[in-house]
Amino acid sequence: MTVIKKLLTVLVLLALGQWAVAKENIGQGGKRTQRTNKVAESCQPATAQIDIDINNVRARLFTGGDMWWDLTGNPKYEIPKVEPGSGEIARHSIFAGALWIGGIDAGGQLKLAAQTYRQTGNDFWPGPLDANATVDDITCNAFDRHWKINRSDINDFISYREDNGVPIPLSQIPESILEWPGKGNPNAVGAKSTPLNLSPTKNLAPFVDFDGDDLYNPENGDYPDVFGDQAIWWVYNDKGDLHTETGAEAIGLEVQALAFGFATNDEVNDMTFYKYDVLNFSTSILDSVYFGKWVDPDLGNYQDDFVGCDTSRDLGICYNGDAIDETAVGYGEDPPIVGVDFFQGPTKYEYNAQDQIIDSTTLGMSLFLYYNNDFSNIGNPEVASHFYGYLTGSWKDGTPFTYGGNGYGGTQPFTYIFPDDPSNPNGWSECANNNTPFDRRFLQSSGPFRLDPGARNEVIVGVVWIQPESQVGCQADFDAIRVASDKAQALFDNNFDIIDGPDAPDMAVREL
Repeated sequence: MTVIKKLLTVLVLLALGQWAVAKENIGQGGKRTQRTNKVAESCQPATAQIDIDINNVRARLFTGGDMWWDLTGNPKYEIPKVEPGSGEIARHSIFAGALWIGGIDAGGQLKLAAQTYRQTGNDFWPGPLDANATVDDITCNAFDRHWKINRSDINDFISYREDNGVPIPLSQIPESILEWPGKGNPNAVGAKSTPLNLSPTKNLAPFVDFDGDDLYNPENGDYPDVFGDQAIWWVYNDKGDLHTETGAEAIGLEVQALAFGFATNDEVNDMTFYKYDVLNFSTSILDSVYFGKWVDPDLGNYQDDFVGCDTSRDLGICYNGDAIDETAVGYGEDPPIVGVDFFQGPTKYEYNAQDQIIDSTTLGMSLFLYYNNDFSNIGNPEVASHFYGYLTGSWKDGTPFTYGGNGYGGTQPFTYIFPDDPSNPNGWSECANNNTPFDRRFLQSSGPFRLDPGARNEVIVGVVWIQPESQVGCQADFDAIRVASDKAQALFDNNFDIIDGPDAPDMAVREL
């Protein structure tokens, strides 16, 4: 960037004179942190928060299924990460995110769980469900905690075991391994140092069973089985109380979540990944089910964003709607592009006339949509049918997503909105449509499928990020974010195992 360009950028920021950061649903009431009509044994909203921060990203996570913000209106997907006390301004590329799930039971009743900004309440609470698909406030409170571990702790633990054998003295076991909530771990500790007294029959956090007894006991050499150089595990459910976020009936879900990242010297250093194991404890079949990853992307200044998608990569994309990302917390010139890769959706089974499974398919991104931060027909969802409509392909008034324009009111139903590069004048993008940049949200949805009692599904997504040095705004193409997406996809295809390249060859220099 030239000196003149830098000066112009500073003048623009000073002229605006505002810190335009992210925004929850505009015009909606304040966040309700505790219901006034709670019933016995109902759960309190999740409060525990933690950052995944191993690489160039610092991202906030909550135990209630929501992430990437701080519950008080501030974004917390910081990239590039700055050190506290450095005096540098932290800039953020995402404001919030969560998992949405919904379907229809045999009686035609919509059952759904979703989370946004807690402005009207919650649909998820901390903790696992029991065999009866119930949870009490004691369990919710005890599991209002994340378990965080670094790969270095695991490597040191394995080295100690290899050198000294087992049993391993408790004093030599790192807290992150000792308190890990693996199956039956007698040392597992929850929120506020609460002993968890884990059941020997309940599978929770994944672990390597070194002694082969199907129980987690680090004294015998067992340790967490996670991806990445840093991982965070937590568990939440949709049965802790009434669904005050959506107003829908509960499903009976337990979600075991794992966030992880890698410290590298390439684009992977700017990525984070999220794996959801979704367990259905309901005793009835749910049909026409969709899983969705809801994202509120905000590239610095939240007021000038555009969104789009790459259907061949199941990639949702947010880019700046103009060449300069204004305001003091904006990225200035050459703003970044952020994307969410939908690597894996739920499993769809095919049944014969006897209701026996005859085939299965792992679903990807079936729909991509955006909506605005307003309360129009293409704005913020307000009731359960709006959430489910967005998951399944229709606007708030029930009309389908359509091709062209802003995706509303056309004649050709279409499930992927803005699928083309902004630099393509003949494609369908926000730029080609001459849209006005705004505060966008988007949803990547996967379905439909049938959710049977006892079913377990994995949903895996990753966040990729690049900062091009030219061709920004409507002159941009998605080539650079595609390269990052392909690298993330290759990592997923390799079960998130980063293969080290060959060592540099030994060289002898001989003067001629």
